[in-house]
Amino acid sequence: MKIALIRLSLIIWVLAGTVVLARFLILHHDLFPPFPEAWAIWLIDLYGSRDGEELADLEILVALGLAFSAILTVTTLGWLVWRQVHRPAPA
Repeated sequence: MKIALIRLSLIIWVLAGTVVLARFLILHHDLFPPFPEAWAIWLIDLYGSRDGEELADLEILVALGLAFSAILTVTTLGWLVWRQVHRPAPA
């Protein structure tokens, strides 16, 4: 039961953290380096955006992708550090 609760908490953390970070990225985009224009044009062409609504959808998808990558990386690094610190002492 304890393992299932830990896994559920981890899934909730990753999903909630992704949504919060994506919202922060969209609202405060001026705090980060600009997205390269060539990549933006390539993504717009790839997505097939024709109007502002579809462009906003693409912006949300990109923010969610970046946020998910960042949250998953930080969570994995934190878990690895936790395992390293709490490793049993060699006998």
